[in-house]
Amino acid sequence: MRRALTTAIAALAALIAVAWFAAHDAGAHALLSRGDPPINASLRESPTRVTLFMTERLQRSYSSVEVLDSAGQRRDIGDTEFSDDVPTQMSVRVLQLEPGVYTVVWRTLSEVDGHTWTGSYVFSVLNPDGSAPAGAGLAIALDRPGPPVEADAAVKAIGLVALVLFVGAVWIALLLRERAARALLPVIAASVVVGIAATSVEAISAALRLGDIGFLGEIVFQTGNGLWMQQRWYALIIAAAALAYHLWQPRHVGGRPLFYALGLLGIVWLASTSAVSHGAAIGAGWIWGTLFDALHLAAAALWIGGLASLLVVLRRTDLNRVDAVRRFSIAAAISVPILAAAGLLSALIQVPSASGLLDTDWGIAFIVKGVVLAALLTAAAANAFLLRPRDEASDGLNHALAIRFTRLMRLEAALGLAVIAASAVLTQLPSPASVQPAVEQKDNSVIERVTRGDIAASLEISPNLVGFNTWTATIASIDSDNNNPVEALLMRFRYADHSVGPVTIATEPLGSGRFQLEGAYFGLPGLWTVEMELRRASGDDLIAAITTNVESGYQASPFAADSGGALALPLTQMDWNGVGALWALVLGGLIWLNRPRVRDRWGPRGGDAAFVAGLLGFIIAVVLLTGLHVEPGRTLSNPVERTAASVEAGATLFAANCASCHGATGAGDGPLADSLPAPPANFTVHVPFHPDGVLFAWISEGIRGTGMPAWSPQLSDQDRWDLVNFLRATFDQTPQ
Repeated sequence: MRRALTTAIAALAALIAVAWFAAHDAGAHALLSRGDPPINASLRESPTRVTLFMTERLQRSYSSVEVLDSAGQRRDIGDTEFSDDVPTQMSVRVLQLEPGVYTVVWRTLSEVDGHTWTGSYVFSVLNPDGSAPAGAGLAIALDRPGPPVEADAAVKAIGLVALVLFVGAVWIALLLRERAARALLPVIAASVVVGIAATSVEAISAALRLGDIGFLGEIVFQTGNGLWMQQRWYALIIAAAALAYHLWQPRHVGGRPLFYALGLLGIVWLASTSAVSHGAAIGAGWIWGTLFDALHLAAAALWIGGLASLLVVLRRTDLNRVDAVRRFSIAAAISVPILAAAGLLSALIQVPSASGLLDTDWGIAFIVKGVVLAALLTAAAANAFLLRPRDEASDGLNHALAIRFTRLMRLEAALGLAVIAASAVLTQLPSPASVQPAVEQKDNSVIERVTRGDIAASLEISPNLVGFNTWTATIASIDSDNNNPVEALLMRFRYADHSVGPVTIATEPLGSGRFQLEGAYFGLPGLWTVEMELRRASGDDLIAAITTNVESGYQASPFAADSGGALALPLTQMDWNGVGALWALVLGGLIWLNRPRVRDRWGPRGGDAAFVAGLLGFIIAVVLLTGLHVEPGRTLSNPVERTAASVEAGATLFAANCASCHGATGAGDGPLADSLPAPPANFTVHVPFHPDGVLFAWISEGIRGTGMPAWSPQLSDQDRWDLVNFLRATFDQTPQ
């Protein structure tokens, strides 16, 4: 046991080290989903309001938006406003903004997990002639107060390990009866004490992140995260009281009612933990996200916590090892597939695209967890399929085999605790679903080179899009004997339309012939000429010019609404048929594989019933995957007659809201098409093959995983049916 404990502590320390490396700059990740004005937008007119849509529900008391000009003066009016319909939205009214560059600063407190975050972005208001304004965005200090993220991860890891050991110990006590219960009481009591302490530290840490310990009352009693902390405290305090009473009355120590009560309290503890997970923070479909996280955590607790508790029992009692392991293995074999299925669904929710695994700290930590989990499954498989059958065959009489079997069980338990620690790291990092905005900004960076006289110049423009850019120039002499270095560099920006006036800006010298400029000097899409005026200490000054095609970059809808509510499908990689098929396969497979045990317990009829139930699960999975694909809205009938007036109204709506992405001809080639995560639909291909109800549903609810938003919050039912009539009249070439 000492070796296993040492290994577990070492694994936990290693995972905390990973947390320190991966989470030290997590606060720099933006949790802004979309904004109006969008990031780096260049506006012809001043907005009247700045509206932000975040990735989690907001605690209103501590979330805010400010708009600052280049001098750092606030240009917003009044308090931050929130929406009852969209709990992730906050906005602020602004004064009439003069041409210039403005910085939006937001601070949020998540209603779900209690994390605080700070971020900023810039937009600009162009000069009347369309040229870029003077000024630059502000450098905002994004460091948050309070303990570092890695410290939060360590506390979370300790709390999760305590939860897993508590649930596993209670379950093993119920499974192996009185002697096991007595042996596990110290483990259960220690888990309760650690759970209370870890929850208390979490609450204090949350208060310190808001400024100081004086915010503790507000955190505990006025935030959603605090309400779940209260439930956890209540459950643990009741558990501590029950344990104290039964230790005071030793004759009741082995009583099963105590452990049934502790099991219910463990469910409360587990539920309060899952309720503040990433799955609970996803918005649409959060109930399913929370449920998948809870199933994943519960299965891990039964397997890993149960295994660790079993090792304690075998060391402290004389229970028959073979019988105890056999009884544990049945439930462990059931837990593993449930853990894998729930974990897969939770991961798909948090990783909308494969790039999120490599481009985010969360993804790196997830990969580390996957590697440790693979080692855990390998150890478990070796135990289950190699050593345990041989141990049972020898009836526990082979001492050398028993030692190898026990050592591998210890390794399995230690790796399991390391997986729990890795999960704690993940809870403290923004997931890819949070880090990546709904519509990502493109990267159109270019490097252009030009030679003038005895000077070679290269200019890197990033991201080479409308809005805020960075220009980095590198100047070198062609002649190594040239002693006329460039002392200063000015950049002049000229737009192809000469009605837009040029702008000349001095760059910042970086040394070694490098100069840099940052700002929002590309105010419009199209061809821009950047002239570099090279000023030298002696010799003639030179002008080197390059031309670049600047595109629109981050284009996000100026609204956001969760489509489908709390019970909506929370992932984009599969539909409900796929989710149902996965669970039908898991449950059917478990029943089918365990039919010998069912036959031993309930006789031949029970075995036959298990065979039929397992086969039925496989059949349901196949049918769901191949035979039941019902498009949304297929049963809806069009209540609006396709009159000339309806089609004309639809044409007006299409031009105002749809043509920018789908194109004037409906071919999916609008001016914003390239900025979307997936190509817009080509109506000439899709409209003829889908009924009116399906088109209406897509317009109303949007299409997850694409740039197609839900239009039901903006357009009435009549408007959306008019759009359907326009699409049908214009793009359906099939006979009516």
